[in-house]
This record gives sequence, structure tokens and C-alpha cells, in this order.
Amino acid sequence: MTLSEFYESTIVGVSASFGFSGFSCKPEEITAFLQIEPSEVMVKGEARPIRGGLTIKTIESSWYVESTEGSKDVNVHLRHLLSRIPTGNLPFPEQFGPPSFSVLWKGNYLYAGSGPFYESDVLIGIARLGAMLWQDIYQIDDD
Repeated sequence: MTLSEFYESTIVGVSASFGFSGFSCKPEEITAFLQIEPSEVMVKGEARPIRGGLTIKTIESSWYVESTEGSKDVNVHLRHLLSRIPTGNLPFPEQFGPPSFSVLWKGNYLYAGSGPFYESDVLIGIARLGAMLWQDIYQIDDD
């Protein structure tokens, strides 16, 4: 479904990712199973840099891949990710933990009826993988 001009004008930005967190295996096992290079991997207990040159210890392992689409339509991002994930060996191995999709949606008009919406083929694809869907939705006010 095409976004209306008004609805699209209220969307500041959209991104989406797919991955696993809190798993008990090596991240390389997920990469080998999916045959996808991750966008980022974090390993439990390893130090990682944060602002100001400081480091923190990673609380749990995570592996994820991000959508590279530039669209404001969340469905475009999720379809892109779904097209990259092989489904021939489902379900995913138990040691990967539950799969999940994460959506970051930023808009400047968060009132009744605004926010991301999901088309049925996208929801079916997420469900087929047995994945969770997480959302971060933010109001971005004008300067």
C-alpha cells in the first residue's frame, strides 16, 4: 500500500533490524547458519566503547542485521530483511534464542492513527519465523 503524501510528510525516519540476543552459542554459528554477515555483533562480557572514550561491559550477546532501505515505509524495510533470511531450516536452533525484528520509527505527528502500520504479508513473514516484533516510536519535535 502506498503511503499518503500527508502521512509520509509526518515520518522523520524509519529503520529496522532482525537478530538474536541473549544466545548461548558463538555468534559465528548464527552467521554460518543464516549465511548473512551481521551488521553488528556484541559478545557477553566483552568491553565495548561508549561516548567520551569510556567502555562498558556487554550484558548479553547479540547478533543483528539492519535493513539498508531508505524508505519511510516500515513494510519496505521489513520485506527487505525477510527476503534475506533463509527459511529452509526452520525453526532456528534453540541455542540462538528467540528471533526478533526491531523497528525504530520517528514521526513529528504522533496523534490518533499515526505511527507504523504493518501489512499482512509482513506480519505473516514475521510469524512464519516465530519472531517477536519490537518497536521504538518517538515524537520528534521541530527545532
